[in-house]
Amino acid sequence: MKEEISDILGKIVGQPCTRREVGRSRSLSLGFGDEAGDRNQEEGRHYKTWEIETYYDAWRVVKGATVLLSSIDSNDLNELNHELNSIELGGFSSTRELTELDVRVELDNGVSVDFLGTTADDDEYFHVFGPEKSYIQFSRAGWKTGRSDRPWVDGPEESAGAPGLA
Repeated sequence: MKEEISDILGKIVGQPCTRREVGRSRSLSLGFGDEAGDRNQEEGRHYKTWEIETYYDAWRVVKGATVLLSSIDSNDLNELNHELNSIELGGFSSTRELTELDVRVELDNGVSVDFLGTTADDDEYFHVFGPEKSYIQFSRAGWKTGRSDRPWVDGPEESAGAPGLA
């Protein structure tokens, strides 16, 4: 992982997981920190300062060598959400690449969340929405940063120069 991406993600360290949701297509969203007032509150969601997500790739929640929950455990979103909410998720500790396709988010209570790349195209496997419309993504092409509120004409910016990321 690029040092500048590590520095950005370092800003989440210690933030508690204050929102969690399994959504359409068994997407996973984890919110850290306070409520983000600059994001739309669509569909009753209350987004947090930092949102770590995947739209449709596989994920699993683990503690040590035990899988506590995974995206394939059920087709019922209510059941997945119930199970996810029964797991004690600690504060953000770190993020690391498990493989060239997979990312692990480590929490300070020994629980980790693995985001597992499963698509053949170059869409992101893992992404982070941050303060001031900042955005980080991880895909087959690696780590990229940019803004979440405008199109990426030639892809995301290569540097961490987006607002909220410096």
